[in-house]
Amino acid sequence: MSRREATGATTTRDHAPGLRIACVYRRDDASTLVVASMNYIRFFRMAAALARRGHQVDVVIERRRGAHPLAPSLREVSFRDVRWDGYDVIKTFFHRGFESLVATGGADHPFIISKLGSVVGRAQTAGVHFYGAVREQLLATQTEIARRSRAVTVLTTPSAELWQRTHGTRLPILKVPTGVDAEIPPPGPNPYPAIGVEEPVVLFAGNLYDLDRQAEVNRRWQDRLNRLGHALRRPGLRLVAMGTGVTDRLEPDAVLHVGTVDVDEVWAWQRHAAVGLVLAQGPAQDNESSKIYHYLRTGLPTVCEQPVPNTGLITETGHGAIVEHDAVDALADACAKLASAPPPVNGLPEWMVRHHSWDARAALYDPVLASVRP
Repeated sequence: MSRREATGATTTRDHAPGLRIACVYRRDDASTLVVASMNYIRFFRMAAALARRGHQVDVVIERRRGAHPLAPSLREVSFRDVRWDGYDVIKTFFHRGFESLVATGGADHPFIISKLGSVVGRAQTAGVHFYGAVREQLLATQTEIARRSRAVTVLTTPSAELWQRTHGTRLPILKVPTGVDAEIPPPGPNPYPAIGVEEPVVLFAGNLYDLDRQAEVNRRWQDRLNRLGHALRRPGLRLVAMGTGVTDRLEPDAVLHVGTVDVDEVWAWQRHAAVGLVLAQGPAQDNESSKIYHYLRTGLPTVCEQPVPNTGLITETGHGAIVEHDAVDALADACAKLASAPPPVNGLPEWMVRHHSWDARAALYDPVLASVRP
């Protein structure tokens, strides 16, 4: 199987093929792009999965060609060269993707599908962690999405419900959660000894967010990681974090942050960890955690705080523990318990592929795409 197919599953062509689809994200100069953040992973993986379903898919992004290898089924088009009227469907990714479409003159296209990672309401809501002017800008973008799009997709049921309370029920709304790769690189060397870590590792693999859009979550998480890192030292565990975001308050003696890691390299860090860690953004949360899918894809036992919406995966698989929000001692105890016993060999990675692959996610778009008339 090729590496392009390794990011999804088997090629699927058992339906009417041939729609011309443009997948649109942000206009930033990404000439040194490393696919390490979940936003970019979703963008490229979903585009490739739609192409495997028989569609002609272009990714529209501003970057130097060759900065990151594309699946052979995809074509890259720059914002400078794109002709929006050459597509049957434009699929925007997140608020910034729709904003990029507006800024480059494509928002009058007759069939736009808008994918949202988070949804904000007209007033501040407990489960959404965008505030002030940032929330107002996101709401303004959503208002344009509601006016111009033919369908909206979100990650969770709480986000779908908030969208409908805010913008009504005129648009079809699909729930399309995060997916997982069907095939991943073969097991490789343990990366932890090379950075001086010999203890069993609790791994936090993901974005800590920046200070421009989600400063509150960033500060909460850095504080919680510091406290947890110190608590994990007592049972002889080490907390390692990776990913994008601001790390200025992390205490080196509590948390070893290794920076951004390319998606194809993350699997080795997960395979050689003892436990995967998921933090909630607050005491209420509408958005899912993509970490849960990816930890379970490698069979990594997962400890997650309430009230992350997709903790049901941990309950369903029995592969981890769920603790209350900001209960650091309970988090440490759960990690220590899971790290002390080898995880069961129960076919979990294969189950995750069957039920949660990118191809399974791409199939959720079929009802909307079936209504397109090329």
